[in-house]
Amino acid sequence: MTNVPPPAGWYLDPRTGAANRWWDGTAWTETYTPLAPVGTPQLQRDGKSMSTTYLLAIFLGGFGIHRFYLGRPVSALILLALTLVAVTTGTLSESGSSPLFYAVWIWTIVDLFLIPGMVRSTRNRA
Repeated sequence: MTNVPPPAGWYLDPRTGAANRWWDGTAWTETYTPLAPVGTPQLQRDGKSMSTTYLLAIFLGGFGIHRFYLGRPVSALILLALTLVAVTTGTLSESGSSPLFYAVWIWTIVDLFLIPGMVRSTRNRA
């Protein structure tokens, strides 16, 4: 039975356990990085920002921009088309409004409650 060393990467220093140390695949180097303090949140480099998503939904919700931002282009295009049809039919009607505006508003309000789950799922995909 052969003993295969682990691949190159950062590992907990086997001597002190107080820092990460670079293993080059064959031997330990003298390159160290400090450990993150316990309770320190790690940055989500590939994930989307919850606050950015909420701002996009609040200010541009009817255009589906927040859904484009979260990588959901099909539903974003449907929401955008619904908004454009609502604006067009509202402009052409005598009352100046369209019942489709209610659908856009309801969709946007429901999205405000769905945003945490949508952001979580994009972070899990990344």
